[in-house]
This record gives sequence, C-alpha cells and structure tokens, in this order.
Amino acid sequence: RAVMASHASVHAARTADARVHRIARRGMPSRHATRVVLSCRAASSEEDTLDPTTVVVAVVTTSSCPHCRRAKTAMTAAGIAFEEIDASSPDGIVLDAARQLSGMRTVPQVFVGGTCYGGADDVEVGIGNGDLARQVDDAGARARREGDEPVPVAIRDAIRDAKAAMDDAVASDEVAVVDGDDASIDSKHYEKLERMCERMASEIAPRDAWVFAGFPAWPPVVKERAVVSGDDIVKWLDANDDDNDEGDSIQTARALMEAGLVASVGLRGHGFDGADGTHAWRTQLFRLSDHACVPTRWPELTPGCINARRRWRGSNRRPARYVARDLRARITSLYDEFLSPDGTYVDYAGMKRSPKFAQYVDAAAELQTVDLRSLTRDEKIAFFVNVYNAMIVHVTCVVGPPSGGFFDKLTFFNRYRYDIGGYAWSCDDIEHGALRGNRPGAASVGAILGKPTLSPGPFASDDPRRAFTIEPMDPRIHFALVCGAKSCPPIRTYTGEGLDAQLDAAAEAFVTGDVEIVDDSNSTVRCSKIIGEWYAEDFGTDDASRLRWMSRYLPLGSTKCEEVDAILGGGGEVKLETAEYDWTLNGEY
Repeated sequence: RAVMASHASVHAARTADARVHRIARRGMPSRHATRVVLSCRAASSEEDTLDPTTVVVAVVTTSSCPHCRRAKTAMTAAGIAFEEIDASSPDGIVLDAARQLSGMRTVPQVFVGGTCYGGADDVEVGIGNGDLARQVDDAGARARREGDEPVPVAIRDAIRDAKAAMDDAVASDEVAVVDGDDASIDSKHYEKLERMCERMASEIAPRDAWVFAGFPAWPPVVKERAVVSGDDIVKWLDANDDDNDEGDSIQTARALMEAGLVASVGLRGHGFDGADGTHAWRTQLFRLSDHACVPTRWPELTPGCINARRRWRGSNRRPARYVARDLRARITSLYDEFLSPDGTYVDYAGMKRSPKFAQYVDAAAELQTVDLRSLTRDEKIAFFVNVYNAMIVHVTCVVGPPSGGFFDKLTFFNRYRYDIGGYAWSCDDIEHGALRGNRPGAASVGAILGKPTLSPGPFASDDPRRAFTIEPMDPRIHFALVCGAKSCPPIRTYTGEGLDAQLDAAAEAFVTGDVEIVDDSNSTVRCSKIIGEWYAEDFGTDDASRLRWMSRYLPLGSTKCEEVDAILGGGGEVKLETAEYDWTLNGEY
C-alpha cells in the first residue's frame, strides 16, 4: 500500500526536540525526571543545593554524535541537570541559530544560563577544575531571582520555526512513501520463491569455477565465484517438493530467474529452456542471489551488490534525496542506539543482531531505483557521503573490519558494492570516482609510488558513471567519510540544504583534533595521513599550502591557531609529518 507523507518526515527525519535531563537532590527520586534519576553532586549545605526543578544548562546536539554523547555522560556523572536540544533537523534552522550565538561550527554546544560555555572538551575540563559547577550555581541563583530559562531565546524561536516548517512541508510537499509490492509479481508467490531461494542457498554449497571468457577477451578464462549448476537447482527442487515432477521443477527454476533470485553466469545468457531436448541447463552455471549478495570476509570476494539480494519491489519511485534521507535516518538511529556512553565505542555485534539492522538492509534495496540525474551538486555530495557511510556500517556489521593484513586493507573499499540506480558502486567508486572527480585512490599503483598522476581514476572514459562525478572536488569530503577505524572521523549526517556548514563543522572537528605542533622552531607540524600523505594533492601543492588550508579550520583565538599562524608567517620551510593511522575498529565486531 502507499502511505502519503512529507519527505521531511519520512521515517526518522526529525524536527528539533527538547529533552530535559533533571537530577534528583540527595539521591531522592525526582518527579520531574524524564529519563534517569541520579544523585546530585555533593553540596556544602541544603541551601547550596540547586533546586532540582531549576535547569540552567542547555546542550545542543545532533544524532550519532560521539562528542555529544561524551559531554552528556560527563554532566550526568557530575550531577548537572541539562536540557537537550536535538538539532538534527535536515533544514538546519536550530543548528544555524545555535552557531550564530556560540560562534562554534561543531556540536555539542553547551549553554549555561543562556551563555555559551563550550564543547565536550570544555565541559570535561570545567568539571575537572570545578569551574562548570561554579557557573551552574551562579546561573541557578540568577534563574531563581530573575526567572531565566536555560535555552537562549533565539534557539527557542528557531525550534518554533523548525516545527512550523515541518508542518508546512507536511501540508504542501507530499511524497509517496511506499510500503507495498510490485504488482508485476504476485506478492505471496514472490514470498514463497524468496523463502525457497533462501533455504536452497543454505543447503547447496556454492563453488568457484573457471569458465571460457570468449574471443578476443583477455584473459581467455575467468573465475566465476559462488556458482551452482542447473542440475544442482533442479535436483534440490525435485527433492523438496513432493508434488513436483521434473517439468514442474524447471518451471519453478524459471520463476526464480524471473523474480531475480537466480541468475545465469558465463559466456552467454541461458536459462532452463530445454527446448532442443539436450537439457544443457544441467551443466550450465547459475548464481543464487543469497550466495551473490551476502558480504564475505577476505580472501573471498562478493560477486553481487550487497543491497541487491532482493529486488526492490515498491510500486513507486522516490527521488534519490528522499531515499538517502530515509537510509541516513535508519543508520544514525542504529548508531545512536549502539554508541557507548562516552562516545568512543560502537557495538557492531549488537547492531547486527538488531531487528532495525535487518530493516535497514531491506530498505537499502530501494537504492536500485534512484535517479541521480535529478540531484543538485550539493544534494549529490550529501547523497554519496551518506550512502558511503551507511555501506561501511553495513559491511562492518556483517564481516567486520579489514583484519587480514596488507591486501585486505588495500582492497577492502573496492570489494563490496551497492546497486545505485542500476549501476554497481563500491566505496572506492563513490569516494574517488564521484566525490573526488575521478581521481586515483590511495591504493592505486601511482599513489603507492608517490606519483598519483601515473594512475587513472576508477571510471574509464566510456563508463556511464562518469556522468555523476563532482568537479571541482571539495577536500572537506575527506572528513565526512567514515571507514570505521579509530583514526577516522565520527559518523555524521549531511543534507543538500545545509551542506556547506556541515562540511565546515566536520573539517573543523577533524583538523582541531588532528594538527599537532612538533617543533615550531623549524616549522614542523604533525597531521593525519589523509592530509599529509594519501590525499596530499587534494589539499595543496606543497606542505605550506596544506598547512594554510588546515589553518582555516582551527578555532580563531585558540593556542593551536596562533601557533600555526606564527609558523606560516615565520618565513621558514614548512614540514608536515604524518601520524600513524590507527586501523583498529572503533567498536566490537
């Protein structure tokens, strides 16, 4: 059936939402608590204890933000009540208002008595030295005298505007959200074939087979992976349906092919026709979708697209940006649920067992139908970044991180693919082909030799995917893409509407935590391999221009910003060193 709803409210797209975390006095339960009840920090007297109904701290957060989780956990442990403002809304109204007040590009943004206190690092330092507690007490006393609210008026107004915008979108911009089946195949019949294919795949072991590739192909033979013979399929059907004779089994095998659950492989197309009486199908090779599209660990290869185990059977096509928005909401919801309280650890094993993960995998099949030609440049960047990050989480949940040594890491980002609009896209295709304007990746021969221009990009001149390359490339995309390793940026979400500010925030968060002054006397700075080695050409022609690029994203007035400015203005030769990249998984598989 088709359900009509606004694209702004599809599945988990959210408006700003205020959630109050109150702390009970002296460990007594609070009637005002909306989540957990904790003991307040120690007070010298009953009079010095903050009234539990007086909340003077507001925290602006976004979904799946590890630093937001870290700040909230620290304040909860310190007994500091706060009101949380979820600024994950795709329109960015609330986040823009907070940025204008705080001057910060990143989240969380913590306000005490309506004044910006800082981010997660500032909160942890303030808790450690007692400054945050003193400011909370002062703001609490002022609030009791003057009735101040913890959330600045501008942010309150933005929350109201965001909700109004959502209501307008629901009223005027409806999009068909499909929760139904393709009428071309009977739903019950398809479900029966689907269960049959799943069971068959579990009982017939696939194998690899060398086949003749045809003339003048080179090499003349190729290895077809995860295949079975036609005889394997028909014999299984004969054995598992007592009412079938051989003819009925062949008809069922044809139905499986028609439903996209079985595909022929090899030199030329073939099926289960048997019209010439030769029964050639017995020795022909086929591939079951359940064998082709389930991610496998190194050194095995996955021949099919991992979101194409089942054909998308919705009755309507949704615009690509709505499909990506839906998938983004699903994956960030999962990430939020399985992110540790301190924001440093993701329980991928628990995520894989979650029913929500199975729902995400099913929903990812809708990417098969999208038309990327309708996207603007910013929408295309946001689309590809969100899909890349979702695919990484998908693969990590199923097979874990690359742990098989050098060649596992070298090929990991090109081994798994999504079917997007009828084309197969790997993470390398998305990053280097689309987002970097068809430039060679860090694993190319030229890049390994230190001469990236020796290697071509992933798309040949006649590759239809070249129509979706983004030029000029934006170096900030490197801080938006997540590989699941500890040295990677944290997962975020991106929208075409607010892309520039979102990429700025990602760049600032990464650069601020990444740049380290090694020796200012000889202008030596340490940075990530992403900037200083693997993709150095994306950030400048020499070390000085790369450091100048990074300096734009250091907070003005910070010690690190002043040190970098001094190095750039000193006239010496700038030298960039690169830190070792930590490939350890940012969680448990």
